[in-house]
Order: sequence, then C-alpha cells, then structure tokens
Amino acid sequence: MSAAPAAVRAELVRQARAFPVRGVVALGAVAALVGGAVFLWALGSGRADRAWQAYHVNFMFWIGLAQASVAFAATQKLAKGHWSGVVIRFAEAAAPFLIVALALFLGLFFGRQHVFSWLHEPRADIGPWLTTKFFFVRNGLVLAGLAWLSWRFVRHDLEPDMRELAEGRPSDRLENRDRISREAAILIVAFAFGHSLLAFDLMMSLAHKWVSNLFGAFYFMGSFLAALMALAVGAVLLRRAMRLGDLISLRQLHDLGKLCFGFTVFWGYLMWAQFLVIWYGNLPEETYFIFYRLIGQWKPVGVAVFFLVLVIPFVGLLGVKPKTSPPILLAFAATSLVGIWLERYLEIVPSINGGAGPALGGPELGVTLLFGGLYLLAIGWFAARFPMISPRLAADTLERERH
Repeated sequence: MSAAPAAVRAELVRQARAFPVRGVVALGAVAALVGGAVFLWALGSGRADRAWQAYHVNFMFWIGLAQASVAFAATQKLAKGHWSGVVIRFAEAAAPFLIVALALFLGLFFGRQHVFSWLHEPRADIGPWLTTKFFFVRNGLVLAGLAWLSWRFVRHDLEPDMRELAEGRPSDRLENRDRISREAAILIVAFAFGHSLLAFDLMMSLAHKWVSNLFGAFYFMGSFLAALMALAVGAVLLRRAMRLGDLISLRQLHDLGKLCFGFTVFWGYLMWAQFLVIWYGNLPEETYFIFYRLIGQWKPVGVAVFFLVLVIPFVGLLGVKPKTSPPILLAFAATSLVGIWLERYLEIVPSINGGAGPALGGPELGVTLLFGGLYLLAIGWFAARFPMISPRLAADTLERERH
C-alpha cells in the first residue's frame, strides 16, 4: 500500500471516531426528560386521551423511520451502491432504537384503552384477530423479529471496521459480502411484510370497517421516504459537525437528494393510486375514511400533508442545485419529515378521537420530544461504541470517485 492511500485510510479511521457523542446524548437526554415530563403532566391533567393518541402517532412514526433506515442500508448492500459507503453507517445507527421500540410497545399496552376502539366495540366479524392477547403478542413478535434481523445485519457489517480500528490493519471491503447480502435480502422482505402487518393492525384497525390492501405498502414506503429525508438531515449536519466536507462531497449529497426526490414522487403515486380506487369504487365504507380527512375541520391538516410531503419537496428538489446545496437540502428534508409526521397524525387520530377536530399543542409536542430524544439517545449509544464512518466502504467510495 502506498503512502498516500495509507494516509487516507488513517484519516478515515480518525474520522470514524469523530462523532459528537456527548452533544447528541445531551440533546437527546434533555428532549426525553422534557418530553417525558410533559407526557406525565398530560396524563395527570385530564388529557390522557390526547397523550396516548400522540404516543401512538409517534410510535408509528419513529419505529417506521428507524426500521426503514436499516432497510435502506440493506438495499445498498444488495444494489452494490458504492456511493453510499460514506453515509451508510448513519442509517445503520438507527438499529438500537428498534430495541427501545420493544419497551415503547409495552407502554402502548398500558394505554390501549385510549387508542384501540375495538376494545370498546368488539369486531365479531373478524373472529379472534383483534383480541388483546393475540394482538399484542403477534405484533410484539413482529417487532422483536425485525429488531433481531436488523441487529444481525448491522453487526456483521460492523465486524471488519471494528477489527480495523482495534488492530490498525485495513480490512477487506469484500469481507462478509455474501453473508451480508443474504441477510440484507431477508431483512428487506421482512421489513415490507412486517410493517405492512403493523400498519394493518396498529393503524387501519382503528377505523371501523375500513379496508385498503394498499395501505401497508403506503405506510412502509412512507417510512422509507422518512428514512431518506432523515439521512439527508443527518448527512448535512454531521458533514459539518464531523468535518466531513471532503468525504461527504456534493456528489454524494446529489445522489442522496435524487433518492429523496424519487421517493417523494413515488409517495405521491401511491397516494393517488389509493385515492383513485376508493373514489372510483365509491363504496361508503371506503370513502368516509378519505373524505373525512379532506373536508371540514381536518381539511387544513390534509392539505398541509399534501404540500409538505409532495408539493414543496417535489418543486424544491427538482433541479440539481438544491440537491447539492447543504442548507437547501436540509430545509426540504426537514419539511418532508414534518409532513410525514402529520400524515401519521392524520391517519390515526381522526379514527379514535370521537369526532373531534385536530388538537396540536403541548401533549403532542411533548410526546414527540420524548420519542425524538430516545431516538437521539439510541444513536448516541451506537456512536459511542461503533465507528460512524466505515473506513473500508468510505475508501472504496473515494477510490471510485477518482476513476
């Protein structure tokens, strides 16, 4: 190995350890403590319904974001996306939150009376499927299985980098490739199937009699879009915090921006495909779910989701310059994330709040801070133990960019 590549590899090893762990952990801890205090205040001040509804909204938003982030890393392994070698670890860092999600799911069990309407109005037409024990055991096993598959995939991808940082010897970029590819394929299929089932059980079941075969795909692909936008936010912020301007180049940001743009369009396609079939069929048990959210007091939220998730990112990321400008990419990615959170709110709350209008205030903000803080703490825990840049994958990316 020549002196220049050796020097580059040594610099990559140094950058792999440069993640601002203390800052992320401190921010996550403050957010989680403040959010937890607001959540407890809401429970004790007569706002338990809103608190648990916000809990469920955030649960579905953050578990989808975390699982889709790891699934994105898996897609890059299967597609041999060498460009993503410098940011792939940012996506894999969401894996610890999938363990946290198991505890959060247990919390949802304690608030079930405020969320799941079928507990008060049993659905005899579908047999034992929506009964408390079978429901929580079934979905708990789905979450646990996905967490295990995700950790297995991430752990095997980490092994060569951990050995390189410990021993100081460059690892082979092709090490474990076949095994990781197999595990990536299994994880992607499990993500699509598992999160479709979670969408049907934890969201669609809240609306009595409403059924949509496309809703599962709409949920997990919306989560995949959120993961891409969150990765864009993380790449832009960490590019500066970790001084990765030379490593995460404008070319990588452009590639990431193109993915954000493409899946924004795909989200719009899925939304239209679902809306068109329901509108054309004109069946009352289907149309009420859509039109209740597009008229009256829920119309502003529905319009906001449409603009924040589709229109604004589509127009804003249409050209090359916005994708290669870190501040602009950051702004549109953050806008899309807000819109996807509102989408989860729009899909869940109107089904369970007894006909009331939207209420976005202290309980909703507090619970969002709680979940966001726990997400940051999970990433901080990961970054404190594992390299946040893969020297072997980053070196491969840089080498390919030179040719």
